[in-house]
Amino acid sequence: MRHLLLAATMLVVALVVTFGTASVLQGVAVARSVAPSEPFAITEAAKPAAKPAATKERVTSQFRDRIRSATNVSGL
Repeated sequence: MRHLLLAATMLVVALVVTFGTASVLQGVAVARSVAPSEPFAITEAAKPAAKPAATKERVTSQFRDRIRSATNVSGL
């Protein structure tokens, strides 16, 4: 029972030290940062790529041709 308690205590201490250190280091890094306060702010809207109107028809016709060639296999 003592070993289990000791192991649990050591795990908790290791987690506290790890996350405490990470928090301190992050605070130091943010304090020294000269970047804008909102790094993910959108500065300009992305324009969607224009697709040709015939793309769907071309893909459909290619699929139709494949189906026809697969069903018209001779020698079976």
